[in-house]
Amino acid sequence: MATALVVGRLGDLYLLAGDVPPQRFPIPPRRDPTDAEAIPVGLERAIRSLPEDSEVRADTPTRAALARSFGRARVEVASIAELRAARRRLPAPDPATERRVLLAVASATLERVLASPEEILISLAREDERLERAVGREARASEAFLAPAGSPLEEYARSWTEVRNVLERHRTALVERMRQQVREVVPNLGAVVGPTVAARLVAAAGGVGALARMRAPRIQLLGSRRRPSPERGPRYGAIYRADRMGDVPADRRGAYARSLAAIAAIAVRADALTHADLARRLVARRDRRIEQLRRQGR
Repeated sequence: MATALVVGRLGDLYLLAGDVPPQRFPIPPRRDPTDAEAIPVGLERAIRSLPEDSEVRADTPTRAALARSFGRARVEVASIAELRAARRRLPAPDPATERRVLLAVASATLERVLASPEEILISLAREDERLERAVGREARASEAFLAPAGSPLEEYARSWTEVRNVLERHRTALVERMRQQVREVVPNLGAVVGPTVAARLVAAAGGVGALARMRAPRIQLLGSRRRPSPERGPRYGAIYRADRMGDVPADRRGAYARSLAAIAAIAVRADALTHADLARRLVARRDRRIEQLRRQGR
């Protein structure tokens, strides 16, 4: 009984039947050149023309199912040994074609990754940080800008104010989008530390999975930047801007940040692994810790 193999490599599919040279069939242009459903019409005709008693083996389950739909009753997924032997019979790939296909695969993979809710959240968080710096810089500059009444500078100051207002409205809209992503991606973490801080922690870690693997002390300092001089105080991470930090006495905020980082670690692990809704319990635990520190600070 003869056996025919369908094997894909780069942007082509090959049919190997008997001792004849492999038949090459370019995959039709698709967004993703590795799409297993992209079957050339010529390959379909070649499979249908095989002898009735031929067995067809394919390198993927999807291609095996498609070959089965072409009227072939005996179609299975090829073994590793069969695939290795088949690929040794294939002609050497053209370097230019190989480069083109690999770049297309990388581009398609990158697009899929960047379109994921997690990557959207990271992009929004980084953009929010940039806009926050821009809004703050413009606000400080406006305070130092003097525009005498009746001078051309007064008219300029009015137009500058309009630009700042547009920038602030743009950031407000961005923050709302970011809050929506936080509710979708890390709802427990967002409830504990606040949406903005949750998004910045995920962005600083490089992803939800990476953040979930971090211990509480690392989360406490995540997003911190070195101070330019010792007089500026210790390093503080993004968590020092978390919700309800202002409700804690100033001399107890370090203790609160340590406790909050431990709670945040539990929250993000639930978001990344179990997807359990722990928000209410963790927020209650956070609030009890705040009341305890407030009593100690009296």
